[in-house]
Amino acid sequence: MILINGQQVDTVAFSDRAFQYGDGVFSTVLVKNGQACDWCRHKARLEQNVSALHIEGVDWSLVYQWVDTVADSLKGTERAILKVIVSRGSGGRGYSAAGCNKPTVTVSSHPFPTQYLSWRETGISLSLLEQRIGQSPLAGLKHLNRLEQVMLKREVENCGTEDGVACDMNGHVIETSASNIFWRIDQALYTPLLTTSGVAGTMRAQVISVAQALGYATKEVLETPDSLLKADEIFITNAVMGVVPVHCLEGKNYRDFDASSAIALRLDV
Repeated sequence: MILINGQQVDTVAFSDRAFQYGDGVFSTVLVKNGQACDWCRHKARLEQNVSALHIEGVDWSLVYQWVDTVADSLKGTERAILKVIVSRGSGGRGYSAAGCNKPTVTVSSHPFPTQYLSWRETGISLSLLEQRIGQSPLAGLKHLNRLEQVMLKREVENCGTEDGVACDMNGHVIETSASNIFWRIDQALYTPLLTTSGVAGTMRAQVISVAQALGYATKEVLETPDSLLKADEIFITNAVMGVVPVHCLEGKNYRDFDASSAIALRLDV
């Protein structure tokens, strides 16, 4: 199902700023049997991201109705994906957003990537990617300009691993092509600090909260890939795949999945 401003259509105006400039934000939500998982976090992030970009005119009560409609259409489906896109809407040629106060909201459903289930059971391998992620004042936001991730995914596909680790311009680990990353050394759990690069995922926030409740010292850091190679355990996360352990990084094998297993069990993802 695709709803654009509540209507079942599948086309957006050529003048829409999502197409012209990537001017908008999005969130990708796991749906289980018609229920949008962790919707409160997704909703809060959408609202915060829209506010950060000064997108005006969003009727959130309608957005939530449209989300309920699409989620409800997925009843009887064990797992599926719901994607919400909020664009600033249509405008004239040029970067100025003056007069753009009628946003375009798209809510759509998509099949669940079944490989994620096997990844969670057996783990995945990662490579270190050559492409760097730029620093940006929009760090943390899930905005629509994902060209860096498109190019990162292309490099991953050429590497032959399931995913890859991307660093910022200073060589600090930031994320993978589509996930946040964690690593454990003894009882300390580390994840990249995302103040200048990367996306702050909703699952990342859940993992940090659960890890602290389980007694792990959690730290947001700027570290080079050497820290990953010294780690006892690595795992990656996003809202759709949940918690996925890493069994190999650049030839180093990992067999200790204590933290990722405990966190996944507590989250029931």
